[in-house]
Amino acid sequence: MSAEQIRIIIVEDDLVLRTSLIEYLELVGYLVTGAGSGREFYRALDTGSYDLAIIDVGLPDQSGLVLATYLHTNTTMGVIILTARDGEEDQLSGYESGADLYMTKPVSAKVLALAIAKLAKRVKPLADSAQKDGISNCWILDQTFWTLLAPDNTLVELTSLELEFLKILMKSSGDSVSRDLLVKQLYPSRIDDYSGRALDALVRRLREKISNVPGKPNPVKSSYGIGFCFAEPLSFK
Repeated sequence: MSAEQIRIIIVEDDLVLRTSLIEYLELVGYLVTGAGSGREFYRALDTGSYDLAIIDVGLPDQSGLVLATYLHTNTTMGVIILTARDGEEDQLSGYESGADLYMTKPVSAKVLALAIAKLAKRVKPLADSAQKDGISNCWILDQTFWTLLAPDNTLVELTSLELEFLKILMKSSGDSVSRDLLVKQLYPSRIDDYSGRALDALVRRLREKISNVPGKPNPVKSSYGIGFCFAEPLSFK
């Protein structure tokens, strides 16, 4: 397997370190993208595909462990944690988040490149197989811009209540959420027949918006006698 086939994203807020790693890995022959924060990382995933991520834990806007968990749960990408935190508990947290390797700074660029080559032998075939089979990543809920990103990158704009509704469903990890709980959390000042009808109208409008995503079944499902669930993998940023 040649280095040119391997696509890497480095998530590191130290610009000097990030730049030096990118320069060395590109010199070796890898295709490398850099990100300085969690936000930049998610935006890079929206526009490109990668085989492997190198992630610092101490990012300015979100823990690198959250990013590692997201990748482990929703993609076939390999994950290398590269951090100055060298305690036993830190390493355990890194592996529990889904990291394949936990490496501490300072690290030799040659050693890192070799680790990438070894890990890529495992993750690259998985990524290629997933792409061939049409397997895509999960839906992504953007709490800052009030949007829902479909696996094919179709963007669904949300109202504030639709955003809150999806956040509640996301916390249930695919299980159904009761109508009573949804009404209490979405309409706390008015729990009556009106709020029940308002919930139904909200779900109907949201399903209509999502129905514009081509080739995907609508993930907002109604559970008879219970409530609603989001039947596809859903993450947030």
